Amino acid sequence: MSGSDEEVLRFAPDGGCFGCSATNPAGLALTFRRRGDTIGSTCTIPDRFHGAPGIAHGGIVATLLDEVSCAAVAFVGERFVVTGELNVRYQRACPVEAPLDLIARIVDDGHPRYAVVEAEVRHDDTVVARSTGKFFYQARPEPAP
Repeated sequence: MSGSDEEVLRFAPDGGCFGCSATNPAGLALTFRRRGDTIGSTCTIPDRFHGAPGIAHGGIVATLLDEVSCAAVAFVGERFVVTGELNVRYQRACPVEAPLDLIARIVDDGHPRYAVVEAEVRHDDTVVARSTGKFFYQARPEPAP
């Protein structure tokens, strides 16, 4: 997801989130980009998160899907959310130390308590994992003193 019509997005305040915080030294430090109603990100999973040699652990792949899905609701739906349900379908082995594209969009925001989001992780334009999840609306947390 690249181009001049995109806006680079980060969550503020930075609460130390493993997935998207720039201040968490052990985290992934994801940033996001918006194109229309789609949120995307690019990342490379470090080898320290492998399951089998050279292949990303499924839990870290699910983390990527969760993060980009929450970002879709936050930046497109303009609502703070927590994950209520995340159904992941692993389609191919996801490599470590290789560039990945993350893409998410809200597919249903008609419920008063949550939004439904679909997301994908792609490697070389091939979908390696996809998800559908319910993300429950929350009050935005106050920054720590």
